[in-house]
Amino acid sequence: MEQWYQDARQYLKQYRFYHGIVEQVVNDWKGAEKPRRLQQMELYCQRVTNAIDSIRDERQANILRNELVVADGNQRVAYELLGLSKTQYYVIRKQAMREWWQLISRHG
Repeated sequence: MEQWYQDARQYLKQYRFYHGIVEQVVNDWKGAEKPRRLQQMELYCQRVTNAIDSIRDERQANILRNELVVADGNQRVAYELLGLSKTQYYVIRKQAMREWWQLISRHG
């Protein structure tokens, strides 16, 4: 597996972890000053979603969005919602990951 792909996957695993935390506690901190670590997690999540939103090809963006951002998203949800075969999904997902990783790296 290519190094950039491994790095991107690790980055997105971290996003999933942070996203879960941020989503659970965001309501607890409304109107109060959030701890610095929570603010950092929110910024990390915003960087990921902003980069996904910046992907030019809508199918690629939707694959990552449906897999990573939507509640209960996963690979199956992503390819079924777009009506793709698993093979098509993996080809488009790799393209999406490459563009997303370039965007994240550029604005890092």
